[in-house]
Amino acid sequence: MKRLIRIVFCLMVILGSAVNVSAYVVPDNLWKGLLAEASGEGREAMYRVACVVRNRLVLGMNTGLCGLKRKDLDGFVMQEGRSKEKEAREIVRKVFQERGEDVTNGATHFESIDFREPRWAKKMVYLGQYKKHKFYKERR
Repeated sequence: MKRLIRIVFCLMVILGSAVNVSAYVVPDNLWKGLLAEASGEGREAMYRVACVVRNRLVLGMNTGLCGLKRKDLDGFVMQEGRSKEKEAREIVRKVFQERGEDVTNGATHFESIDFREPRWAKKMVYLGQYKKHKFYKERR
């Protein structure tokens, strides 16, 4: 059944139909995850990570945002400041409410080049890199 739901969502996206945001749950703190994952690389990097999150949620996956598990997340967010918070919230609105363009070519995974390449990356299709993030999707 889960596979059927994924197929239906993918067809809707491919055919250009709007996917109803209520079809998946967008976490309230998603903006914090964008800051934790990519704030140091700017607006475009956070936008790309948000696109990956949307692609994952459409397919029934979790957000994939390890940054949301940071023990110091709230302190980190405070250090980033109100302007970064506003920017991250705006990106969430653009990607999820306005259905902004997916500039990742359907990526469902990303990783930082600051760390060793994860094992899962070897099984993925590499889609490209933006600053310190590499983007992937599953092989079909």
